[in-house]
This record gives sequence, C-alpha cells and structure tokens, in this order.
Amino acid sequence: MNIIVLILVALMGLASSVNAAGFRLADQDAKATGMGNAYTAVADNASAVWYNPAAITNLEGTNVSLGTVMIAPSMEHKNTNGTTDEIESTLHIPPHFYATHKLNDQWSLGFGVNAPFGLSTEWDPATANTRTVATKSEVKAINANLNGAYKLNDKFSFAAGVDYVTLDATLNKMIVAPANALYAGSPAINEEQTLEGDGTGMGYNAAVMYKHNDKLQFGANYHSQVKINVDGKINLMPTSGVVSAARATNQDAETELTLPDLFQVGAAYKYSDKWLFSAEADYTNWTTYRRIIIDYTKDNGAAAQSIDNKNWESTWAFRLGTEYKYSETLKFRGGTFYDMNPVKEEYFETRVPDSDRVAFAIGAGWNKNNVTVDVSYMYLMFLEREVDSATASLDGKYNSVAHLPAITVGYKF
Repeated sequence: MNIIVLILVALMGLASSVNAAGFRLADQDAKATGMGNAYTAVADNASAVWYNPAAITNLEGTNVSLGTVMIAPSMEHKNTNGTTDEIESTLHIPPHFYATHKLNDQWSLGFGVNAPFGLSTEWDPATANTRTVATKSEVKAINANLNGAYKLNDKFSFAAGVDYVTLDATLNKMIVAPANALYAGSPAINEEQTLEGDGTGMGYNAAVMYKHNDKLQFGANYHSQVKINVDGKINLMPTSGVVSAARATNQDAETELTLPDLFQVGAAYKYSDKWLFSAEADYTNWTTYRRIIIDYTKDNGAAAQSIDNKNWESTWAFRLGTEYKYSETLKFRGGTFYDMNPVKEEYFETRVPDSDRVAFAIGAGWNKNNVTVDVSYMYLMFLEREVDSATASLDGKYNSVAHLPAITVGYKF
C-alpha cells in the first residue's frame, strides 16, 4: 500500500485520547470533572453550554467561564521480545470557554469554545518497536458552539444549537527499508515521514431539562455527527527508481472524517440542603468509524483510492457524582465512571491503543460575590490490554494511566 495511504489511515484513527474511549475528550469543565462528568442533569454553571444547554435558562444575567482540564498521560508497551516502550511525557492543556446571557424569563443564549476530540501520542522514532506503525500523532479539534434555549414553564426547558469544528493534524511514522540492490548506490531508508492536514465541518445539538420537583430533575443532551473533509500534503517517497533520487514532494491527499454523535441522559437528586447526587449514561456512536475511503495522488501523479475497514463499536460510559455544600462559599465534590473501549483487537493500532477505563475524581468550588473558582483532579486508569495479532510489532501488553488536574474560573455580570 502506498505510504500516503498508510498515514492517512492513521489520520482517521486520530491521536490517542486519554479521558474518554476512542479519541473523545469528555472532560470540559473543572466542576463537571470533579463529579465524574455526571453533570447533564446538574449543569448549573456556564459550562451548561456544552453539557446541557437547556439548563442555561436557569442562569441569571450574563455568565462567563474560562479554564482547562489538563491531561498528563503515561503509557507503556511491554513487547513480546522483553523490551518496554513508553510514550513521551507531555502535559496537554486543552482550553474551554463558555458564556451565557439571559434575554428574558423565557429565552437565553449560550456560546462555547472547547476541544472535545483529539490529543496526541509520541513513541520514540529510534527505539519503539511499533515505530513503523506510528511515532508522533497530534490532532487538535476545536469546537465552537452557539445555542438558544427556551423555558416552556417551571418544569421544562429546551435548547438547540449549531457546532463548527476545525481540525488540524500532524502524523508521523518511520520509513525503514534496506538498500535496493537493483539500483546501484541506493541507500537504506530510515527516516520519519510526516503528513499535515486540516479541515472543517458543521453539526447541530439539542437538549432538554425537566425539573420533576425541588429534589429531582432529569437532563438529556445530544450532539450530532460532524463530517470533516481533511486535505493534506506529504513528502512522499518514490515507489520505483533510484531511492536516492529527488523525492516527490507536496503530494495531495484527502479523506473524510466523521466525528461520532454523542448522547447523554442523567438524573440529579438533591438529598438535602447539603448533599446532591447525580448519575448518567453516556453513549458515543463510534459506528461512524467503520469504513475509510481515501483519495490520494501517487508519486507519478496518478489518482488512486484506498478503502480501509476499521469497524469500531459504539460504547457506553456510566458515571456517578456527588457534591457536598460545606458553606455558602465552599463546596466539595467527588465522582467516578466506567468507560468502555470501542476498538476490536483485530483493528488495534498504537495511535489509539485503547482499553476499558475506570476513573476517580475529587474537586472543590469556591465562590465570593460574582467570582467562582472550581478545581478538580481525576485519576484515570486503563485496564491492561494484551494484544496477540498477526502484526508482531503490535503484540504485547499495554498499560496506561493519566492525571487530569483542572481549573475553571467564572464571573457573573
């Protein structure tokens, strides 16, 4: 298969995210993260724009928040030959920003910018056993979301909005090949090949909030699929001729990436003036990643197409959260979740070395006058995954953990 095909297939795998199955980043606010993201039926700050925009009708005046859920992953691959590879240590700082404004007793507006998909991994290009599959993978997907919300009565609120996603990707792999004996003077190849691509796409979202009584309320939130046309360039090695000859550069390639639709449904129960409990089921439709069709240009300029099957499965995550009101200015939080893995073993790859995940989170919130500061910490543990496939370099045991400290600062006008 042509080099550009191999790398574009990797693009469709995106980078390995570490806080939701596949390449989804579920944590988009410090308060929500501190409650294990069991937040769809709570959504009582500006991050409701993402978690449940129907809830912004309950926010008075104008609210803004800015912050990040930082991600520090650690991942190792114990190879069948007895060696161990680890990804480079990196602290990722994806941003989030939200703003809401109440127009009147019925209508509210919300706007948010966050990074719900992406991240990166980097395996050593000189020593990693899987370096010919992937070395550096970096994807940045930024989502801008505008919502309108309507409060029908004291029990029901509804919302709808649009999403605009921009994606930038850089994906590397090592090209390793011996000298070509058919061509005098041709050297061995041992160099890193890079693809850079970008694209945009649009989707929509809808949400509902139902307040059953003063103690119990329910919420549901849906984000649609987003199709992104990705255009890229690559310095492509020639497939014939003298290896040391001038390489074909800036070859065109394009494909279509469909981000999955998301659905969350949850309940929140106010046990007392001090205690709040929440539970949530979270569905990600990974069936959008089943069959990849790639159009590219060969090194002789001819157009070609490749079809690659991935067959990911849709998954559920189950979340629990709680909040304790210590005083009017200070609250404490906790949460946990179990997140299922969508990647079948026969389609396993080191750009997305996924497995089932378990997380535990704690957090706190402080507010005074119009200022709110939320902080949290999540410990994410991947269950060990053992791979025994036809590709020997991928075989072995994979173990991963991640630390997710977070801070969000909010202000009410």
